[in-house]
Amino acid sequence: MEAVAHCRSQIYDYFHGNDACQKYFFHDAHEEEYAAYYTSMYLLQDSTETLLQHRQRGFSSSPLDVYLEFWGVMQAIIIQQDSIAEIYTVLVQQDLSPKDKDLKSWLQVRELRNICAGHTARRDRPKSAPLTRTFMGRAFGGYDEIEYEQWQRGIGITFLAWR
Repeated sequence: MEAVAHCRSQIYDYFHGNDACQKYFFHDAHEEEYAAYYTSMYLLQDSTETLLQHRQRGFSSSPLDVYLEFWGVMQAIIIQQDSIAEIYTVLVQQDLSPKDKDLKSWLQVRELRNICAGHTARRDRPKSAPLTRTFMGRAFGGYDEIEYEQWQRGIGITFLAWR
């Protein structure tokens, strides 16, 4: 998280200290790119600072609060990733493909979010694969390990952990 914050600051400082960047992005022809850069930089800053602070504090002891915190953390991570991808597109002029860049952790976090939300019941799976349903309860663990249960047709309930 600190590396993300540091890199974001470097991009920000470079942009604001470079006349060529200023001329390019403030030109009317590049208004859309500048809007993408500007919005993504603020979203990246807010999501990163929030995640850093929450990691220091940890999850609440209240089961209802922790449930809401978990989904807030997951959403902040997705916002952070989407902002990084948008900034990359603006600066490099090509889309960031986590699969092409071998960003396994990036993809694993998105997969965890989808699993815990139950989104993967049929998505991206062959029709022949057994139907699954996933439940991530209020006592899921914490940052070091996230526990959830998964029901799969023909197998029943399995308790799983993501580290």
